[in-house]
Parts: sequence; structure tokens; C-alpha cells
Amino acid sequence: MNAQDAVVLSLTVIAVVVLPGLANWALSALGRPWLGSAVWALGYGLGVVFLWYEWIRPLDITGPDGVERGEDAHE
Repeated sequence: MNAQDAVVLSLTVIAVVVLPGLANWALSALGRPWLGSAVWALGYGLGVVFLWYEWIRPLDITGPDGVERGEDAHE
């Protein structure tokens, strides 16, 4: 992991975990706990979708070439 990757990871953790948590705390302290929970859930959920879209979806997760799967195998 180089320095740029570390910065991107740190900013992502801050955006996905810390900011929705602080918003939840602030709104709960202002007497709006349901709104705080909704903001936290929405922020956390969108963060998970973003992580999937940016880092997991592009991965080419396939088996090695030449290996037939059960449904594709010819006997």
C-alpha cells in the first residue's frame, strides 16, 4: 500500500463511518434521535454501496482458464 492508497482509505473510512456517526450523535443531542438514526443508516448504507461499486465490483473473480464448471461440462 502506497501513501496515496493510505490517504484514500483513510478518507473513505472517515466519510463512511465517522461522518454518519457524528451526524447521528449531533442530531440525537438536539432531540431528534430518529432523524439521527436515519442519517446514520443512510450514510453507512450508501458508503457500503460505494465501496462495492468502486472496489469490489470491478474485480475479475473467475476460475482459471480451461476448468469447466458443472453446468458447462460435457461428458
